Formats: sequence, C-alpha cells, structure tokens
Amino acid sequence: MTTGTASRSTHEGLPRRERLSFPVSKLASGFALAIDVHTITGAAPGPTVGISAVIHGDEIEGLLIVRELWRTIDAEQLRGKLVLLPVANPLALGTISRNTPLDMLDLNRVFPGLEDGWLSEQLAWTISNEFISKLDYYVDIHAGGTFPWVDYCYVLNDESLSRAFLPALLYKPRQMFAGSTAAFAVARGIPTTVVEIGGGYHDQAEHIGGGVRGLMNQLRHIGALPGSAEERRKQLLLREIKVVRPRQGGLCIPVRPLRPGTWLDERAALAEIVSPYSFECLEMLTAPFEKNVVVLSRNYVTRIQPGDYAFMIGNGASATYYE
Repeated sequence: MTTGTASRSTHEGLPRRERLSFPVSKLASGFALAIDVHTITGAAPGPTVGISAVIHGDEIEGLLIVRELWRTIDAEQLRGKLVLLPVANPLALGTISRNTPLDMLDLNRVFPGLEDGWLSEQLAWTISNEFISKLDYYVDIHAGGTFPWVDYCYVLNDESLSRAFLPALLYKPRQMFAGSTAAFAVARGIPTTVVEIGGGYHDQAEHIGGGVRGLMNQLRHIGALPGSAEERRKQLLLREIKVVRPRQGGLCIPVRPLRPGTWLDERAALAEIVSPYSFECLEMLTAPFEKNVVVLSRNYVTRIQPGDYAFMIGNGASATYYE
C-alpha cells in the first residue's frame, strides 16, 4: 500500500492494480484515520471512473459490490482507470451507524467539507480533493440500511449513465441533497449516478450480482470496457417520492412483503406499528398517493423509532416509462 494521490492512466507498465491511502486526521486514541482507495489502471487510455460506497456505515451492500467488481474485472480489457473507494466513512462502518460517531454528522450532507472543520468535514474535504475531483465519471452506491430494502437509481446530470445501471426504477428529484457527494460532483460537471440497492433482512447475493452487472454495463456504456451496453426496456421514471415515517415507535409489522416496483392502490395498508408492551396497534402506515409504487420497504418485523424510514413510495400518477 502506498500513500499519495492517484494519477490518471499512462501506458507504461500497464495494466496494474494499486492500493492508495490518503490521511485524514489523527484520533485522540492515537490511531490514524485515512481513506483507502483501490485503483485499476487499464492497458489502454480512457476515462477515470470513480465508485464509492459506505458513506453511511449501515449500508454495506455497496462495499460488497465494489469488492466483487475488484475481484472479477479484467484489467487487460479496461480502458482508462477505475478508482474504487469501498469505505468512505470507516468510523461509521465500525459502529454500523448512518452518522460519523465522533461528531454525529451525516457525512453525505457536508461536502465539499472543510480542511479544518468537524471530523466529518475533514473527511469530506479529503474525499472531495483526493477522489471526486480527479474523476471523469462518478457512481456513489447506497443501500436501505440495517432494516429497509431499496432498489432504484437517481437521474441527475447524465440520464443515459443512470439507465445503464439497468434498474427497474429511476428517480429524478427536483434537486439533489445539499452537501452530498453527488451535489458536489454535479457542480463540477462530472457525470454522476447515485445507486440505491439492497439492505435489510434480505439475500444480498441478488443485489451484489445485479450491482456488478450494472457497473460493468455502465463501463461498457462509456467506453471503458469493450462491447455494446445492454439496454433495459420499460424502466419507470419517478418524479415524486414520499418517505412514510411513523409518528409512534415500537414494532413495525408489515402487512405483506413488498418488492420495490410493486404497484399499490390508494391508501393501501403497509404496516402496523405495534407496542411491544401493551400489544396494541399504535398506528397503521398506508400508501400516500392515488397510485403508488414501492421504492423502499420493510419486509420483516423490525424495531422502529418515531420518524424512521419505514417505506418510500413513488407517485405513480406522475411517473412515465422509458420505451
């Protein structure tokens, strides 16, 4: 492992694989905090493509996808460079936490960060300058977290790149979250996709396989790998998504398992929120729109806090299909 800045591809001594470490700070424990980046430089010139995961520490599916991509991709076929950041927030991964445990900030809301700010801001500053700023294309992988299951892609500044991941569902927001990696990359004119895949009590092999397939297809789409990119017909583009959150905490007991992409009628029942102490139903969660598309779901009984993500539901009335 070396310490330093990843550079764009050259022809000498290629292809090659490297692991680079970029220091962030020294913790009070004496341990050094750094971000580790894996690079795969192909045998021919081409774009520099960055893929990141685990910016939220309870979303490990992206790490598993990046690991499998690293293990299986043929560097001899690669044009340009792959820059892989498998764990963007090591401290959050260590505690299985959405937020950085030392300052409890959401790392994906503080980009581009500050060199002398909160620890999360210092981490964001390092990722911004040593990773994202050096890319020609960027894919950030997220998941549903510990309990929910999710499966869709954002459409940001490169619709065809998002579609090339081959999701059944896509979402075009009015604006991206301020302070996110995606907002920073888009502001710099970098074609960017945010992937939401997997999570919860669910067989992750399906998501790992689908994630690697999607990334490989994106690489073919932009010319980083040979061959024609696959196309998926009848992808659904959502323009409005509502997060369904309980007002009461307790046990979230789903009415039935729901795969992302399932259509539901108006006011369809989603889950009961039940007191684990009195056994009474405190609240019934229902679909919010006249026509509803499941985006994120809880398919098993889980503990839930007031305001937690329980379900994400798309507005089917304003959605359109790609032909």
